Amino acid sequence: MKSCLLPWLFSLFAVSCHAVESLPLAVYTPETSKLFRKYVEPASGVVSYILETRVAANQQSLYFTQKSMTEDGRFIVFDVSGGDRRNQKTFALADLLKDEVRPLEIRGSIPFLDTESALLYWFESGGFYKLNLRADAPAKEKLCEIPAQLKAEGTNVSGYATHVTLTPDRAQVFMDARVDDRFIQGMLDIKTGRFEKWGEESVCVNHGQVNPVNGRLALCAHETRWTGTDKVEHRIQNIDGVYPRLLLVEPNGKRRVVPPMNNYATHEYWADDGLGFYYCSHGKEYGVIYYDLATGQQRRIAPVHAAHATMTRDRRYFTYDNSVGPWYRGCAWQVGFYNAETKKEVFLYAERPAFTTKDKPSKLHPDPHPQFVCGDKYIICTINRGDGRMDLSVTPVAPLAEKTR
Repeated sequence: MKSCLLPWLFSLFAVSCHAVESLPLAVYTPETSKLFRKYVEPASGVVSYILETRVAANQQSLYFTQKSMTEDGRFIVFDVSGGDRRNQKTFALADLLKDEVRPLEIRGSIPFLDTESALLYWFESGGFYKLNLRADAPAKEKLCEIPAQLKAEGTNVSGYATHVTLTPDRAQVFMDARVDDRFIQGMLDIKTGRFEKWGEESVCVNHGQVNPVNGRLALCAHETRWTGTDKVEHRIQNIDGVYPRLLLVEPNGKRRVVPPMNNYATHEYWADDGLGFYYCSHGKEYGVIYYDLATGQQRRIAPVHAAHATMTRDRRYFTYDNSVGPWYRGCAWQVGFYNAETKKEVFLYAERPAFTTKDKPSKLHPDPHPQFVCGDKYIICTINRGDGRMDLSVTPVAPLAEKTR
């Protein structure tokens, strides 16, 4: 009987060992990681976690249209600056599996983090690159050159993409490049390096972002002000009485200005399902405004005073920031959370001190730029310390939903 049982027991032991080896390693969270310190906002009691481990004087989240954290919660990509870097931003990485922070020493455009694959994509002067964050020894890989077709358009090619966005299949990247004083939009095929020009404008059009489910449609913005090569500053002008901020761009020169509610719009962003986009507006119908692609209808979906805003995939919750007092680059800010079901809001940060003074505006874009990340589990944003430095903040969403229930 014993001899019959032994093979079975050895087999069971082998299967059990294999199962243990296959178990995923535990990933720390901002709540449990040694990298973060707990912070309680006095005015609201909201709990956030500040990235305390430093690799630079300033540590700030990516732009609000980009995701700073992977879906599995392991990686946070953020900007670093200050000290020896001065106003030059590079990227850094918090790895919550290894529970460590390290500089990436990469300098380039505002990057795109594929939150599922943990691949980081960006432009720099030498071309388009990616970095596999999950690799044992991550090393940047050049995917293609800056396209020759674009270089042939003029003398000086710059600003390849305001913030990088890729098509759903990750095969192409949308570009809103500046060539001298022309502003050219189109799609770069990553594999072939060929550029498909969609069109161009003689005024500054930037902040391009391809639709997350439709690689043949992009949302761009007429910039509020820009300076030409002749050093003359240009400001946005109404077209036939319409504030022309919102621009839908397609191939073959097809484009359309969307007249915004209140005849004002700022900081637009695609909805995750690609069925529409939303933006912030001031005026009688102030708040976050949603534009439906199918119907062309617009409606207010969050009555909050906001400069930048993002919403969860189910559109139940919103996070936003707003300047406190007169706006300038480096002013005081607040960061809020709005529950669209209960129509209640709470502040993550009621007021963070100014980063600099109005007579010395910052070149580091020290706005909070709050964004939902990690399957809408957290909100990541930038806050000013009050001592001339910036911090990266992570706030759990579940307690915010409970506070606004």
